[in-house]
Amino acid sequence: MKQATIRFLQTGEMPVLPGWTKVLPASWRAGYTVKHRPYRLEQGEKGITGILQTQREGVCSAPWRKGALALLAELERAGVSIVIPPAEGEFPRERLPFAEGRHLAALFAFEGLTEALRRQGKEPCAANYLITGDNPVLWENTLSSIGNEVNHLYIFTPQPEKAEPLTRWLYEERGLLAEVFSSPKHPALREADAVLSCGMEQRPYEYMLKKGCVWLDLAGNRPVLRRLRQSRPDVAAAEGFFFRLGTQQMEGRFAEAEAFLRCTAFRQSWERFPAGEGLFRQLKAEGFAVSGFSAFGKRVKIAKNQGENPFLPPENIDNAPLDII
Repeated sequence: MKQATIRFLQTGEMPVLPGWTKVLPASWRAGYTVKHRPYRLEQGEKGITGILQTQREGVCSAPWRKGALALLAELERAGVSIVIPPAEGEFPRERLPFAEGRHLAALFAFEGLTEALRRQGKEPCAANYLITGDNPVLWENTLSSIGNEVNHLYIFTPQPEKAEPLTRWLYEERGLLAEVFSSPKHPALREADAVLSCGMEQRPYEYMLKKGCVWLDLAGNRPVLRRLRQSRPDVAAAEGFFFRLGTQQMEGRFAEAEAFLRCTAFRQSWERFPAGEGLFRQLKAEGFAVSGFSAFGKRVKIAKNQGENPFLPPENIDNAPLDII
């Protein structure tokens, strides 16, 4: 088994075509590309990279979607078991598993959030944790790494009855009494120090969150994540983690692909989550550990002392040092 990375053309990058196509008009070259050379494969030190020879906006059209599926089929024939998609942009989710980082982020959610709170100078045992959304399976995954330091847990959901089995388990197994509510006017929403977004609710969270809280999007609700990062610089908004594995540091998508290849239990759980606390412990035993936070495939850094802007401004993200927790 092996992994492959897929991407679109980067800004200024041109499709790689036979030399004779240079004499063709631009429109003919474009037609030739999508019909005969929609993708190319490159072999590097880190494995195979599949390049769809269009900008990310182009894949929405039917001809380029066909080319994207042809690329995935070619990778499958090459023995690829999992692909790492572009950090941004849509890509057909067919044929092969996609390592988006969310499976791994869910399993390590509470571990990452408690460390983020410590970095802000807050005591995790005194913090208020809030789970939002209406996805019980994702709720269960996030609780895989819940530790004894979590004493105050709330669940904000439009369907409170869905949370009953979970709250019962938390009380019986952990002695933790979780409060469930459905009203956006509940004070717990504005008092949460750490929020785990597990649903696609279109709430105006940018107006509802406590100053300086940590927000972790586990449901792929990127419009909300973008709004938070643009309008609430005081909120530490992220969607995943960087991981340390031995001497390696890797962004969540790449860590997830690595876990898929090396951990049989993680691979088997791919289509039948919830995975449970046992899988979290197994991945910890394999050496996976949270070492930083990410948003839109880029590295972000939590300030050690809580201030007006706990995350680096976007223009500095690419060159930021990795935040080792």
